[in-house]
Amino acid sequence: MPSKKRDWAKEQALRFEARLGTGKSDKRWREINLLSQQNCHDWAKAAGVPLHNSQVAYWERGVLDPKGEFWYAREAYNFAIAENNFPASLSRVVKDRLKAAEPYLNHRGEVATALDFQAMFGNRQPINPLYTKAEELTNDFLAEFAQQLERTFKKVARENMFSNKECWDALCQTKSMKQVKDKKVASLAQDILRGERIPTIEEAKFVIGKYKQCPACVGLKDMTTGELSKKIEEVNSKLVLLASTK
Repeated sequence: MPSKKRDWAKEQALRFEARLGTGKSDKRWREINLLSQQNCHDWAKAAGVPLHNSQVAYWERGVLDPKGEFWYAREAYNFAIAENNFPASLSRVVKDRLKAAEPYLNHRGEVATALDFQAMFGNRQPINPLYTKAEELTNDFLAEFAQQLERTFKKVARENMFSNKECWDALCQTKSMKQVKDKKVASLAQDILRGERIPTIEEAKFVIGKYKQCPACVGLKDMTTGELSKKIEEVNSKLVLLASTK
């Protein structure tokens, strides 16, 4: 029997769409887990795996033509996260981020393999909806963020033997807060740090849209000699991600 006639142009279009979708889904997976392209690069270098941040950048944009080893490298990264198995030479900061991450899952909820990534890329397998549905900014999340920012402010004040007013005055001298000329934004920050207010979704999107970050959080980080708590770092990164999503 003659084979069914194939619409090659349509197949090519679908493969191109899948190529873009797979890259976007992997970027979404990375953002959900608060990982950077550099984290992947650092892991690969320590593990001796040929996977570079430039490749990841092109992959996420759907413009990379992956060679054979790329698929196995992406699989190795995924399984290292799934098994919490990292090189001893990897820095503690990167290792902690990877330990807190979850692996990329295929549409069956299994840890994705090289074959899974290749199949999604070639439009032979669906992408897990976890990575195609954008998470939205919510009032509950903003309440959590405000609470963590208030706690961080009080912790920094305590560590520096500052009163709340002294800590605020010092915060206002940081580079990020000096950029805040809008009195309403400064007043909003004060109210949050006092524990008297939770920003609205509109206010959060306005601040992140204008400053590309939370000026108060960045300023508090500049006032410490070490790192801020893991929790505030996580919610701050998530705030920037969600408030930037249109």
